[in-house]
Amino acid sequence: MEHHVRQHPRPPDCTIKQLLMVRNHDLMPDTCVSAIKYPFTQRCSLTQETKCPDVSNYLDEYYYELQEEYMEKLKQQQKQQPLQYYDDDIGVLEPFVGLSVGCNKGFDALNTLTRGTFDASLSKDDWSLEMTKDGILHESVCEQNVTLQFQVSPNIPQPRKGTVHCFEPVPATVKRLQDASRNLRYDTKGYKVIHAAVSNTTGMDYFQSNFKAGRENGSLDDCRNNVDKPECDVQVQVLTLETYVKEHLVGNDSPIHILQIDVEGYDADVLYGAGKYVLERVEYLEFEYNWMGSWKYQHLYDVIEMLDEIGFTCYWAGKQKLWRVTGCWQLYFDVHTWSNLACANRKRVPRLAAKMENVFQMQMVDKEGAIAATSLSSTSSNHEILSLDSAIMVSKYLTEKSSNTG
Repeated sequence: MEHHVRQHPRPPDCTIKQLLMVRNHDLMPDTCVSAIKYPFTQRCSLTQETKCPDVSNYLDEYYYELQEEYMEKLKQQQKQQPLQYYDDDIGVLEPFVGLSVGCNKGFDALNTLTRGTFDASLSKDDWSLEMTKDGILHESVCEQNVTLQFQVSPNIPQPRKGTVHCFEPVPATVKRLQDASRNLRYDTKGYKVIHAAVSNTTGMDYFQSNFKAGRENGSLDDCRNNVDKPECDVQVQVLTLETYVKEHLVGNDSPIHILQIDVEGYDADVLYGAGKYVLERVEYLEFEYNWMGSWKYQHLYDVIEMLDEIGFTCYWAGKQKLWRVTGCWQLYFDVHTWSNLACANRKRVPRLAAKMENVFQMQMVDKEGAIAATSLSSTSSNHEILSLDSAIMVSKYLTEKSSNTG
């Protein structure tokens, strides 16, 4: 039967009252003043609230619903009944595609593959044992090795077909990933490891051969800024997502269900290198914001605007919390600090987009009436990110003077 996906409308811009609710509670800008000059202290509320997101109340919830629909579609197939499609579940029988850029230890990629294929044989515990049997892995900041894995229903008769493409440039980490995937036979279940960096240009670049397996803060910066270091002796291919997708993914409009980016300061470069050709196909996107790498010369506002034009609504992603950035911009969001964002494509996954917006709106309801003592005409500091003047609050970029002082 013909299927029409009902696009989720772009949410209305935040009111001044909503902006005040955000800044007077969870994401307080006063903690971010020192981060302008000293971002590595990680004291900014944007870091504290979003450094290790928990997406269980929207992304996992959405995929649990898809899991139920997948089982129902299989029953319909077995009974040779016409398939019935609802909203954005039309592709639930089609192969799942995930891209994990900056795959590192591979736990997030494994959970993405589990979430997308409903394959109960994929085990985070088994993966952890394989990844550590040749030695200790570098410390994991967000402890993905012990966080809860997506729970597959015991009633799934057969997993959904799918692939997660795990991009990782660090040689020692790549070897562990490849060995673990091969030894567990996860490579036959769709876990594909690609030894490459991803950016906005193609070519070759150098990485340090002495990086320990699982190191999370290694990036292209390490050798680009230190070309004479003797450790910078391993050449690694650099790809763009646009070229990779064109060469390796079938179909010009087939969905990329999940795109996760964590590349230590080069996330915007990955997005720009993906371009509309890739991003218009992405249903759900996660990426990091940072002060390192190319981010130091780029503005989050520009990336959010670019994604909004394509159809994404983006949020700061916390622990089962979301604070909308699209249409809710505030000046202190321009402070470059480690933080995480999650975005839903309103055109491709209206149901997920609605779930994420509901999480944000429910937080606003919970804080209703809590800003009565705040005055737009008052200010407790002369720093611009603390100004309650409505015009300054929603400015795009920090001034040059402000961005160089703390």
